Order: sequence, then structure tokens, then C-alpha cells
Amino acid sequence: MSNPSGPAHRNVASIRSPEPTKQGAPASPHTPLRGISSAFGSPSALRAEEDCVIIELGSRYFRAGFAGDAVPKAVVGFGPEEQRRAGDYRQWKTGYEKDWRKRIQGKEWGEAYELWRPDLRELDLGLVGDKIDRALRETFAKYLLIDSRPRRLLLALPSQLPLPLLSTLLDTLFMNYQPPTISLMSSPALAAVAAGLRAALVVDLGWAETVVTSIYEYREVQCARSVRAGKLLGYEMFKMITKEIDPALKQEDVDSMVAGGQAINILSFEECEEVVARLGWCKSGKKPSQEARSTGLTPVKEEDELRASVRSLHISGEGEGDHITSIPLTSTNPPKTLQLPFSKLAEPCENALFASGKALEDLDDEELPIHVLIYRSLLKLPMDVRSLCMARIVFVGGVSNLTGLKGRILSEVGAMIEERGWDPVYGKAVEQRRDNPKLQKTRNRQIEGGPTEIHGVQNMSASQLDQEHDPIEVALKREARKVDPPVEAGNLRAIGSLGAWAGGSMLSHLKIPAVSVIERESWLQHGASGAKRDGEISISTQRQSMGPGAFKSGGGDRSSWTLGLWG
Repeated sequence: MSNPSGPAHRNVASIRSPEPTKQGAPASPHTPLRGISSAFGSPSALRAEEDCVIIELGSRYFRAGFAGDAVPKAVVGFGPEEQRRAGDYRQWKTGYEKDWRKRIQGKEWGEAYELWRPDLRELDLGLVGDKIDRALRETFAKYLLIDSRPRRLLLALPSQLPLPLLSTLLDTLFMNYQPPTISLMSSPALAAVAAGLRAALVVDLGWAETVVTSIYEYREVQCARSVRAGKLLGYEMFKMITKEIDPALKQEDVDSMVAGGQAINILSFEECEEVVARLGWCKSGKKPSQEARSTGLTPVKEEDELRASVRSLHISGEGEGDHITSIPLTSTNPPKTLQLPFSKLAEPCENALFASGKALEDLDDEELPIHVLIYRSLLKLPMDVRSLCMARIVFVGGVSNLTGLKGRILSEVGAMIEERGWDPVYGKAVEQRRDNPKLQKTRNRQIEGGPTEIHGVQNMSASQLDQEHDPIEVALKREARKVDPPVEAGNLRAIGSLGAWAGGSMLSHLKIPAVSVIERESWLQHGASGAKRDGEISISTQRQSMGPGAFKSGGGDRSSWTLGLWG
């Protein structure tokens, strides 16, 4: 050991710290203490305090991830395979794949693969809560790699979610995970945000139903829905394949077998869904006229994608018009390979989504085809909102990925606009009145014989007349064009979106508060009955100081809270 009183060049303490030693400090060599920054602390502790977990709940899938991420870290389904208990290794048993008929006994087609359905009369809400709890625990432990300590949650939910189902979801989250707050946001509004839009017409082609939502300034203006969605599309494909497996069956026999549940054991749900995803496609619709194209009608270009998918199917055939496609089926008894014309694979889409061969008068309001539903949704909107929404049509949902579907929908909607215009009254009587010159003359005589005669005005409706010249408005528009780019409006156009989860991730990362923020103590004390029915935010609660720490202190008074659209 070195002597402190020795020569300076032999003193180890002077080598390690050439500065003079302070009084009271130890003379022996030591490592100086260093403060650890919070940025290098435990990631789990940092996420528990700062990060927010974004959850998107659908009828079949569950997506979760952290705020600020572009895509979710976990996408969990609710099928029979995801509901196995711990220690259940039957999937590695020989012949397990062929025993799929035993796992769906007593259930309708596709019922075992969905978490909830719009009709809650025969739905076990307790079982739904248990499934959500299991999916969330698996997501935390397997994908997010975090513990179950309290964290803020943001839920991206459909705007038509039933209140009993929402109450079950909130009870499960507050009781089992103790989050301090849960924010509720609408999936259509988040899809518009993820597309970079303030106004949009969001068409959600989901599993149980198709929902068309009009968004203007991040608010839902109106909402319409139809049962023509992914479940009906898969059901039509299932009936077509069932008929092809046994050609001796008639269409009436197939319908009776499917209605009675006897045809469910013919083909598995997974294989039918794979056929829809790989081979399903949509035919092209009516082409818009050149006048409509010149005004900016931009159909979605999916022809190249369709040709590429056709080449990858190993399609062979002699004729140029219709090729033969081979579909190997392993779930049938015995396994067999179907040889179908490629055009036949488009029939389920025609029957399910466009109701081909059926008159509109024979359909219910909840059974409208997709293009009719979009057209009527646009027709109900005010003129200024309609001009913005029709130029910003956003397609989301799993069925929207079907080849050729987006272009077909836009073509059909454009054809309806050219045929009917924006007049809600249509039919044979309207066409006869429009084409009959005698009726026009009779109306002109009635107008001339009236008490007031207007000269220089043609027989046109008020919506078709030119507006009066307003110099102030013209000056304002001229000044606005110098700063802002021209706004695209009045033309049909489809815009892509990153999805509702990405929109919720971006808004949460930017610390933008939701309309509905529910605290754990308030929910456990009052439940859904304690929510304020007014869905608007009080302006008086938003007036606060913008000094230091204004955003960290929280926004306003939370003594009264609301469920927003779901209340």
C-alpha cells in the first residue's frame, strides 16, 4: 500500500485525482458518486407514468400498442384456438385439424370467431368480459412486455357500440387493471385523423355490418349502416363452395341445409375465409362519362393489382374470357380439389355487397347495398359538407382490401349521381315528368297565371340557380387563395388511411384530450348512470391559465364526465 507522505510521482491518489484533496474526504482511492438521469431509468417505470396504451376493439380482433407507434404491437383474435386453456396441447395431437367439427357444435356459422355481435339478446356479457381480460393479459405479457401496474388507457371504439357492451368493457378494465383514467374516442373520427383529414366520409367495411359515417371538423354529422359486410360475404362464398362440392344439390336444398345448420360441417370456417381473402374479387362497374372524369372523378386504380393476383393463382385455361382456378380443400371429407371459373368467384361479392338481382323496393333500410348507402348518406348532408366529404371517402375495415371493391363502389356511386343528381325524389313518375314536354308546358301556364310573374328566370329549381354576386366573399376567397392551397371539393375521390389505431396513437402522443375521459373512482362509485348526458364540453371548464405547467396539470374540472357518443 502506498504511503501518502511519499514522493508525488509515486502517490496513487495524486494520479487518480490530480486536484488537491478536500478536507474530510477519504484518502484511499474511491469511485466518485454519479447521479443517474431519469432517462436511463427503468423503462417499465417510465411507461407507467408517461406512456398510454392504445386499444382498438373490434368484433373479431383486438389491437394494442403504445402511444406514438405507427402500428400496433399486438393483434389478437378471438377464435377457438386463442381461447384454449394453459397446458392444452391438443393442437399438436395427430388428426387435431380434422376434428374441427367437434369444436363448433351448437353454434352458427362464424359465431365461434367473434367477440360480440350487434344483437345482444342472447349474448353472455360475462363471457365477453372474460375474453377481453384474457386477451389483454396475453398482450401485456407476450407482446408489450410490461406488467399490470396502473396505466392510462385510450379506447378506439365504434360509434354504434351498445351501451351494455361498453359498460362490460369498462368494468373489466377498471376492476382488473386499475387504470387511473380511460379515454374514449370514435373509430371513424380517428380514421379520418390518420388520413390527415378534418372532414371525410368514412366507410367501415367490417365484419357484422358496414357503417358509413360523415365527419366534419372532427365531429360525426350522421351515421348509416347496413348488414352487407364481411360476414355476409363469407356466408355467400360458403354457400357457393358447398354447392360446388356436391353438384347434385339444388339451390333450395343448399339454403335449407345452411339454415338448418347441416351444411356447417361441410367446410371449415378458416378455409372458407382463406378462399375469400386469396381468391375473392369484385367486378368492375359502370364507367363514368368523360364529363365526370374531367371534373376530377378519380377512381381507385386496382387493375394492376388484380392482374398480379391473377398471375399468382396459377390459373390455366384455353379461353381468353374465363379461366379455370384450382382450389384445394383439406377440411372436407374426403379432401378434394375444386375446378371453378375465375368469374364465379366474384358472384359472392355481387350478391352480398351489391345485392345484384334484387330491387331496392324489396330491401329493408338495414339491407341497402354499399353504393346506395353511400349515395343516400351524401344526399342527407348539407351542400357544403357534402362537397367536402364526397372528395374525401376513406375506406377502412378488412373487407376493403378485397380486390377491385373500392373502384367498383366509386363507379357505382358516380353513376347514381349522373343518373339522379342530388334530388331525393326519383322513380318512373319523375322521369316521365322530366321527359314529357306537355307537362312542362302545363306547369309554365300555371306559373304564368299566378299572382306574381318573374321575368328573366328559367324554370329551374333553387338549388340549380346561380348565387348572387357578393364582392366581400369574393375578396375573402381571393385573399385565402394566396395563403392556403385550393380545397378539393365536389368530386368523388378515395383517400387511404392508416386506420383508427394509428389515429388514436398520434392524438395520444400529442397530448390531445378526448371528449370522454373517465376516472376510475368516478366509474366505480356511480357506473354508467353517473355520466352526464350532455356530450359537449363546457367552455367554462376550458378557460385556464396558459402559464408554466398548464398542460401538465390536466384540463379543467372533471367532477362531471360524459360517455360522449355512447351515452
